[in-house]
Amino acid sequence: MNYFFNNIWKVIIFIVKRTFLTDSGYFNWISVTGIIAISTLIWTVSFNSKKYRADLVSKARIDWMSQVRPLYAQYLAAVPHYIFLYSKAMVDNDENARATLDDEMDEIKRLYYELNLYIPHNKSNKIILDDIDLLWNELSYIVPYFNYGNKKGLFRSELNRYRRSNYESIVDEYISGLINKSSVDGNKYFKVEWEKIKKGK
Repeated sequence: MNYFFNNIWKVIIFIVKRTFLTDSGYFNWISVTGIIAISTLIWTVSFNSKKYRADLVSKARIDWMSQVRPLYAQYLAAVPHYIFLYSKAMVDNDENARATLDDEMDEIKRLYYELNLYIPHNKSNKIILDDIDLLWNELSYIVPYFNYGNKKGLFRSELNRYRRSNYESIVDEYISGLINKSSVDGNKYFKVEWEKIKKGK
């Protein structure tokens, strides 16, 4: 075993002498300079590679945010607009509003599905995805909500002399609250995402 280590030690000494000393026994500055140059090259390539990857990730995240943020804003505007049009169609019997309902719902569906495709389903995105789903699910109650309200005369209309009922007020406040909460949550979410971009994460 000692013989083995002695031989390895001799090989190391031989390599060091051949690398750092000339045949005359002087220190070989050229080899040291070469080693420093090679080390610097390796470090530069490694650093630039990491920087390039970080820049690519940052650019991809900026592109992602520039697509998702407008979609989210459009979605937050489209849901209450649809409810408003539905009210005009079902309470006020507005034919123009009734004619646009299908197109408006198609737009909401497009926005909903695009947001779900663009935003990965993971823990860090949960709050914004929950808001998107909650607004989407509220639209499924719109038909029974208006049917009941119309049947009981609970909406402002000519029939009840345009008096606003608690039923209408509570639901309007609830939907407005959802939109405001979603807006605040979205603002916080995109701020966090922007901080990640600035840090190159």
